[in-house]
Amino acid sequence: MKIEITDHDIEYAEKLLLPDRAKFNCERRAFIRCMESRDVVACPGSGKTTALLAKLLILASKMPFKDGRGICVITHTNVAIDEIKRRAGIASASLFRYPNFFGTIHSFVGGYLAIPAFIDLFGHRDIRIDDELYRMQSDIEFNKRGLERNGVIYSQLKNRLEGKNWSEQRIIKQEFFNDLEFRFENGYVSYCRNKKTVVKGKENPSKSYGPIHSAKYHLLKHGYLRYQDVFSLGNFYIDNNKNVGALLRSRFSFLFIDEMQDSDESQIKILDSVFPPSTEIIIQRIGDPNQAIYHDIDARKEDYWSPRNPLYFSDSRRYGAKIAHLLNSVRLYDGFTLQPCDSTASQPTYLITYQEGEEQTVIQAFSSLIEKLSGALPSRGTYKAIGWIGKDKASDGKLCIPTYFPQFDKSHRVQSRQFSNLISYAAYAVQIADAEGAKRFLEIIMQGITRALDVAGINDETSERSYTLASLASFWKHKHEKLYYQFREQIAEYFLQACDSAVTPAAIRNQIISAMQPIWPINYKATAFLNEDSIDSALVVGNKVAHTKNQFVADNGIVIHIGTVHSVKGETHTATLYLETYYKKATDAGRLIEFLKGNRPESQKQKAYHKQNLKIAHVAFSRPTHLLAFACRASNIVGHEDDLRENGWVICTVSELTTNEGLI
Repeated sequence: MKIEITDHDIEYAEKLLLPDRAKFNCERRAFIRCMESRDVVACPGSGKTTALLAKLLILASKMPFKDGRGICVITHTNVAIDEIKRRAGIASASLFRYPNFFGTIHSFVGGYLAIPAFIDLFGHRDIRIDDELYRMQSDIEFNKRGLERNGVIYSQLKNRLEGKNWSEQRIIKQEFFNDLEFRFENGYVSYCRNKKTVVKGKENPSKSYGPIHSAKYHLLKHGYLRYQDVFSLGNFYIDNNKNVGALLRSRFSFLFIDEMQDSDESQIKILDSVFPPSTEIIIQRIGDPNQAIYHDIDARKEDYWSPRNPLYFSDSRRYGAKIAHLLNSVRLYDGFTLQPCDSTASQPTYLITYQEGEEQTVIQAFSSLIEKLSGALPSRGTYKAIGWIGKDKASDGKLCIPTYFPQFDKSHRVQSRQFSNLISYAAYAVQIADAEGAKRFLEIIMQGITRALDVAGINDETSERSYTLASLASFWKHKHEKLYYQFREQIAEYFLQACDSAVTPAAIRNQIISAMQPIWPINYKATAFLNEDSIDSALVVGNKVAHTKNQFVADNGIVIHIGTVHSVKGETHTATLYLETYYKKATDAGRLIEFLKGNRPESQKQKAYHKQNLKIAHVAFSRPTHLLAFACRASNIVGHEDDLRENGWVICTVSELTTNEGLI
């Protein structure tokens, strides 16, 4: 079957998707017309989703194809699918119907491979694929079977804990048990950790490993799976059904994979098994190797995705020339030159330095910089301060986001809501259970508990600050372990009941109070919060409730959102501040100083953590349209100042920015 895309077709897509009289350039047109298997390497802000959507709409206008086959589009998040649906509108009526498939890689592998495999193995399809629910049920199996008391098992496994201190008792052991993933080997189920087989599958498991096999196999056959497990089941199905790949290839004429750089080794392996390079189907994979931040890097290997005969989107629709200049320095892979957006006048890149002890003034200094440049920035904007490491390591003297913003809560979501009483948190958890899963259900319950402790004026003993979700779980597990796992077991049961509308918010609220009472002496300040029975009206009518966490409101009224680099991938900001953090024995400036100066030493590009740091920084530096700043300790750039200025950096101190010392 041969399909030709004409100038008229492209004009049709331009009218649907682009501003008035705007046109796709030659690089986008080359991709839209391309009818062979080629990858696309797209720089940040290049409008790749728009180009892909244009091609999909044109193909949809030519359906049904003469051979009856369809289009398969695989992404890594539901957000991407929702964006395609939103922008396609009525013109997409045929895109989301059979024989086409639009979905995440997990939904594709799960629907076509893992669920059929599970049915073959266990004769039913009562499956819940949810990481947090799996861990909850794993906790239940561990405690129910008394595995912590089975010294034979753990005396043989203790050397596999990879550096863990065996004297740390049952918490470490339980986490070790929870982390065992299953895989199929020689027809039997084995269990592995960190890709290494720990418990080998065989017909008659040994006395020492038998209890572990029994507990894990119970979870598997009752349908408790985590997301990674779908690939083990998928590979099992492929191995035992040699024609499944041919059947899927006969259904689709085109396969498009978006954000290909986010695919890990197991995902690429299974996709290549089903869709190997061939003439049967046109395969086009789209992404940016410089933004592959979701999997570890091994200096001895190339990245999992190696673009095949690529086309390039080398110009951005996001940032101007000054930011583009820096991005050409701070990236791992070259291949093509990043071209700026001619219509965007980005400001010089700013390097904000601070002395030790001044960390908590850095974000305020950034707001002052925004205010000073307000005449050159859009009147309304989005401002964010982001860093690589969100985990609180400030007490160890290591730079992290909480070093700059102590209230930072890594687990907090933009969609989180704040309520005036505990029963409303329980009601919200029930409301979202089926749609958002066990992890989110537990998160909301824990948010209700942190809010109750806040109202009561009870702080974390270690930090003497309000509890975060992470510090709450850590304290509870280490100080009251048995009570913590009993609570988790009860919440797992409530989650399953909530999915079936078989539990009330009042029942969950009462259970939370019962769990808190032996641990925290809740005082009269929190009585109303705990005992009120009126559910927040915002839940009843579905209104959104404003949130204030992870926001810095500066003295000048500018609001700056705080987050990790991973949390903002794919976003566009007006101004972005990248905060120096510490990871694996070095800070950002320590690893990247030569790249920040415009040098790009090949020897450093071959080091695993340098490679990883370059990708993190590239994602961070490519978020803003107008203003990019990087904050680091002054001592980390001593002796490099002239070279940094030569590469376009404007160097200023927090005191210069916050005291109006005529910087600008």
